[in-house]
Amino acid sequence: MNKDSFKAVATAVAAGFGLAAIAIHASQRKAKTGRESWNSKIDSFEYDFVIVGGGTAGCVLAARLTEQDPSVSVLVLEAGEDMDKSWNIKVPLFLAQAYGTKHDWCLKSTPQAHANNRIIKQVRGKILGGSSSINGMMYTRGPNEDYDYWANELGNPGWSYEEVLPYFKKSERFHDPALSADHPLGPRTSRVFRPEYDTFDIEYHGTEGPWQVTFHHLFKSAEGFMRANEAIGVRRNLDPNGESILGVCRVQTTIQADGTRSSSSRAFLGDPKVVPGGGNRGTVRIVTKAHVEKILLEKRNGVQTAVGVVFRDERNVLHKVHAKREVLLCAGVFHTPIILLTSGIGHAIHESIQVVQPLPGVGQNLSDHVGCGIIFQPPPDCHTIRTHLSLKELVKAVYNYAHRGTGPLSSHITETAAGTWQDRASGPNAPHIELMYCPSYFKSSMEGNLPSDTFYTITPVVLNPVSRGSVNATVRQSVKGQDGLWFDPVINPNIYSDPFDMRVMKEAIRFLRKLGKHMETEPDLGGKEWYPTEAVASSDNDEALEAFIREGSASFFHACGTCKMGPITDPMAVVDHRLRVHGVDRLRVVDTSVIPKVIAGHTCAAVVMIAEKAADMIREDNTKASAKEE
Repeated sequence: MNKDSFKAVATAVAAGFGLAAIAIHASQRKAKTGRESWNSKIDSFEYDFVIVGGGTAGCVLAARLTEQDPSVSVLVLEAGEDMDKSWNIKVPLFLAQAYGTKHDWCLKSTPQAHANNRIIKQVRGKILGGSSSINGMMYTRGPNEDYDYWANELGNPGWSYEEVLPYFKKSERFHDPALSADHPLGPRTSRVFRPEYDTFDIEYHGTEGPWQVTFHHLFKSAEGFMRANEAIGVRRNLDPNGESILGVCRVQTTIQADGTRSSSSRAFLGDPKVVPGGGNRGTVRIVTKAHVEKILLEKRNGVQTAVGVVFRDERNVLHKVHAKREVLLCAGVFHTPIILLTSGIGHAIHESIQVVQPLPGVGQNLSDHVGCGIIFQPPPDCHTIRTHLSLKELVKAVYNYAHRGTGPLSSHITETAAGTWQDRASGPNAPHIELMYCPSYFKSSMEGNLPSDTFYTITPVVLNPVSRGSVNATVRQSVKGQDGLWFDPVINPNIYSDPFDMRVMKEAIRFLRKLGKHMETEPDLGGKEWYPTEAVASSDNDEALEAFIREGSASFFHACGTCKMGPITDPMAVVDHRLRVHGVDRLRVVDTSVIPKVIAGHTCAAVVMIAEKAADMIREDNTKASAKEE
């Protein structure tokens, strides 16, 4: 099968599940008022807030800014499509189906000097809901100490863990798996409560928010992975989003109680009361297939001020829309800095664009989590994705998902993980390495063919990378039907440029191989290392191990930091602690690019928290501004 190995698994499963799932679940897709392409005949050219990017953060902002004031109008400009009803997006196991399609920006890095000059894929959602619509649905906030570091060490008051925890809880609708089906927060599937694995600390979770957090499928081999970790002294973590992220744990998921994906768009914008809104709420207009070129700036009282944006609709027609209050830039870690640069904010990128607000940090400080998978071959009866690929099992799995909401279709694949090594972590409860268990063959490089035998993969991921990269802009080669200048991101993650990250990865693989000795004897796991093997990349041979890591490492899609949050005294800061762009009025950045230091966890939960906090700050600042004008 000549496809990326991870996508090939989902493709093979989809071939068996897809038609049956459609036949059982399909409903006529109808246009949702407020979610169409731009229509100059009826659409307004002026709104209170213009949100650039309907991704993870943009959806949260649109919902929150309109929930209290019926006079507020919000325009969301999203480059992708609205796919909230698509089963390829909703079914958890199909998570890789969007990779490399029109719903993925299909970005790639520059050749990586410290990774054998390899070009590394940078998967990002080009779809309503952004990357929350195509990610792995792992709900991990990261260590508490990481947020304290943002506040206390990097000069961002208001961002300590104690201050951001209420915003994590505000967004969350945590479903207690022990509740009965007739409870409002009870299960909507027939899954069986597993008290030994479905553990949590409710003190750290919210139950009134729109974003559903649940437990669902658990492979028997994933249970074996947890037991093997405990056998070598890795403690069981009862809630990785609680007091500490250290230890081996069952992963909490952003899967709805009915067994479907809970993306930012489905969670925050799914209610028709929100889009298009009206009544006791403000109005939300979502324009899909809209590509923003630049921010409109005017100099007012000697200060550059954002007054709107320029965008192209799906017919490639240029439009200008104006923002009466603020422009909110939520285009993501790679496109947000490009839009700033094309607007003259940052540094010079082309002779036709005048720099009106120099900010050297725009596009700098890029960091990401990299991983390097080790593949094991267990006995054929080991419970993995391969177990469900026979015709009999496919039919059974389709039936269970359609009628009970259970089975492998409800799996987000990486169901268990362990946070271990702490050297140069941000605090006593902050690991430096995450071991992600995948019940399938998965090369981190996402290349190669899918073998026919049974495999599972464990991937060490560097959680606190020291290496830093950058994003710059380049003029796109001329494309038929496109006039004017188009700019694309030039992405250089610069992985392993700091030797410390390589040291961490080598130690992680050595630790994993010690764990592997215990996995061999675990009844629900078993198996021996199949790739790369000690013979090829010995733990005792630094040179061979490094060679394997440089060839096998890849991004785990948690890039952040290209519009760093920090005080004006920080020469690389782009926004202040209230996410306002330094030196520009009425312009904020609200997405993963503002994260000043990558968290030792997956970034989706953090981005939703940032957007929740931003919505409150935006309301507060606009209320003060209105009072001052009066």
